[in-house]
Order: sequence, then C-alpha cells, then structure tokens
Amino acid sequence: MQSLSAVNSRVQSRLAVKAKAPRAMRAQRMVVRAAADKAQVLSDVRGIIAEQLGTDLDKVAAESKFVDLGADSLDTVEIMMALEEKFDIQLDEEGAEKISTVQEAADLIAAQIK
Repeated sequence: MQSLSAVNSRVQSRLAVKAKAPRAMRAQRMVVRAAADKAQVLSDVRGIIAEQLGTDLDKVAAESKFVDLGADSLDTVEIMMALEEKFDIQLDEEGAEKISTVQEAADLIAAQIK
C-alpha cells in the first residue's frame, strides 16, 4: 500500500503536467470545439430543411430565408418539429416566429444545446 505522501506526490505531478498547457491553448481548444459544434448544427439544420422541403442541400444556404426556399407556414411548422425532434429541444412559439433564415434556426438551436 502506498503512503499518503506518495499518492499526494503523484497527484501533484499530474496536475503540474496539465497546468503546463498555456491557458490560451486550452481556451483555443474550447473555441474550436464550440465552432465545430455550431458548424455541425448548421449542417444538420440545412439537411433537415432540404429534406422537409424536398430540395437540394446546395440550395439551402445559411443565409437562405425559408420563404425564399418555397416554405409556407405549414412547411415551417413541420421544419420546426423536425428540428425539435432531431436536437431533442423545445422551441417556444415566440422564438420560432423570429426565425426567418437557416442560420437563425441553427443559432437558436446551438444556444439551447450548449
């Protein structure tokens, strides 16, 4: 059995190794991961919208408005329901009404799943 001081020494050496990574590098990794997550959310949102509207994924750009993609109010409701199901979230009616572009939908979802 190891003595308490030996265990303490091992723990401190492990912490020292972790602390050597500069804070900026750790923050940079978090930012990259957050950016990747947002990019993935946008990609998933685009795919769902393209599928719901029966259109090519290439036509569903981040700045595309649902109306410009040919979505009527029923399509928009179905898109919101599909997004809620995919991301396991609840979009309140007020928030959903403010969404007019693909990017706005992705941003709202990314904020809820953090």
